[in-house]
Amino acid sequence: MDWTDVLDPDLEPDEVLLKRVPALHEDRIEQFRQYVATPLIFSLEFADTQERFTIMLTPDEARVERGAMIDFPQASIRGEAKKWRRSVELSRLLAQPADEQIEKYQGRFEITDKVRDGFERFDGVLQVQIVDLPDGGVPLQFEVILNDYDEPPRARRAELTVGWSILEELANGRLSPVEAARKVTVKGAMGLAFDIGGYFMSEFDL
Repeated sequence: MDWTDVLDPDLEPDEVLLKRVPALHEDRIEQFRQYVATPLIFSLEFADTQERFTIMLTPDEARVERGAMIDFPQASIRGEAKKWRRSVELSRLLAQPADEQIEKYQGRFEITDKVRDGFERFDGVLQVQIVDLPDGGVPLQFEVILNDYDEPPRARRAELTVGWSILEELANGRLSPVEAARKVTVKGAMGLAFDIGGYFMSEFDL
């Protein structure tokens, strides 16, 4: 199984998240272990339908549930169900070339308990906007809530705007993560975005 089997725009979120994501993880688990040595939790919330899925990926298994898990996620992504198909179609364009770049990070990138625990000090919201999309449509927008399911009161908000061409160059290995990050426009709580970037640069050989 590869990313084209998972990121199929004709499939509903239930099929992709509850079935295909765990199947892909099982197929790729040896590769996962080369880069991740600790459980990771992500949440996906559809704000317009009030539906949530939570994904736990570990070096041994994947578990996906409707709603929230007991443990807090490292990131909760909040978008809209009505934008699901378009988001999947666009993600599919990046996933396969990005997947082909992963081996270059072996030995340079590993998420350990220490890295995950250090990331837990960050709280706030990243408001992401992807512009100049290949389908010519309006920018794709979503929020990433750090280390929680819902944003805390008076949360810091950093607004990140990135062009599609930057993501495409990153996915195809023509830009490094550091070079790509320098091309992202940041507004709002700029310190939050810069602190996160600095943290990962200090932890990984990027």
